[in-house]
Formats: sequence, structure tokens, C-alpha cells
Amino acid sequence: IATFECFQALTRSIRNARAEYNVEQGKKISATIVASGHLKEAIEAELKSLVMLAKLDPDQVAVVEASSDEAKAMAAGDAAQLVVQDGVEAYLPLSGLIDVEKEKQRLEKQSTKLAKEIEKLAGRLQSKGFVDKAPAAVVDKARAELAELEDQASKVKSSLEALN
Repeated sequence: IATFECFQALTRSIRNARAEYNVEQGKKISATIVASGHLKEAIEAELKSLVMLAKLDPDQVAVVEASSDEAKAMAAGDAAQLVVQDGVEAYLPLSGLIDVEKEKQRLEKQSTKLAKEIEKLAGRLQSKGFVDKAPAAVVDKARAELAELEDQASKVKSSLEALN
């Protein structure tokens, strides 16, 4: 059961990374899975299923031992690292996932949009008239929305920094 849960978590992590990096739906991506012992053997045995479920390129998937030189090279390389669970990691090379320039432009545009929304909402919340006259529920909703926008902006900023 633990092995199956690990396999599920690995598949979910790769799918989440595909969504996070806006990888085209039909695009097959490469991956290096780092595992040890019986988990490595179990993943190798179910590699065809993993390739299908996570939309990986079957020719570009490798499963390597955790302490090997290949694993150390992947950790040092330009790849998205997914820590699935203790003893299992996946590395997805960024070069195959996204067009870095397009992604930078998209993130910068999103960052600018979020900054405008934050400025507008912060201005409304700093206005005495709004805070004093609006119902408490509306003010609380605006504060929560501002916190959410600031959180999104920080995630976009960290993503931009990761690409530079």
C-alpha cells in the first residue's frame, strides 16, 4: 500500500508541476526519478503506467539510485525538483517544460496586473470613508482579498526570480 501511495504521490507531483509551469496538455516531458531500494524497483516496474499517467516522454525518463552520480548531477542541474516523499524525488528539466522568455513575459504581465489590483484595493482600505461607512463584512472581505492578492504577487515574484 505504501508503494502505491508513493506512486500516486509521484504522479500527482509531476502533474501539478505541469500545471504550475503551464505545460501544453499533450506535450510529453522528460523526467529523472531519484529513488532507492524497493521504491526504485517498484517505480521501474510501473514505469509504463507512470509515463502514461504523467504524460512523460518514454525515451526521456530515467529512474536512478538516490546516491548515484546521476542523482547528484540532476540536483545540481537546471531542473524543477519535486520532493515526493522521503527517499523519492523527481527532476523535470526546465528547458523541456517551458519557453523561458514567454514564461517571463507572462509572469511580468501578471505581476503588473496584480500590483495595480493591490494598489487599488489598498487605496480603498486606507480611505477613512470606506472603512468607517462600509459594513464590517465588506471591509473584512476586502482585507482578505488584499491578502490573497499579495500572496499571489509574492508567488509570481518568486517564480520570476527562479527563472532569472
